[in-house]
Amino acid sequence: MALDGIKRLSVLGAVGASVVVATYNGWLTSQHLAPNEHFFGMYRFVLSALLATWVVADAQERHRDRPTFDHGGFVLFLFVLYAPYYLFSTRRASGALIFGGMLLLFVLPQIAEFIASYAS
Repeated sequence: MALDGIKRLSVLGAVGASVVVATYNGWLTSQHLAPNEHFFGMYRFVLSALLATWVVADAQERHRDRPTFDHGGFVLFLFVLYAPYYLFSTRRASGALIFGGMLLLFVLPQIAEFIASYAS
């Protein structure tokens, strides 16, 4: 699969997972229930893996895939530190906007929970 396809698939997977988890969390909140913390831990791990896949594919596409310590599993485990560095160093201001979008995907379930609790 081409790098562009990998990037597209990982972003679509991340957005899809965020929408599904946000919908589920909002529905549970409207029923006065809540998922356990393990559910959100798994969600954050899957989302980090999908976005780290995007970062690695983007680095390879931009020919920044030199053999260094900052690719592969290292991106996944230090995603919160590496993603802003990578995005700002490659894209400057638009990289900050992309990272803001990534952060929005992480907090989307909490936003849905807040809206559902306010509405019910």
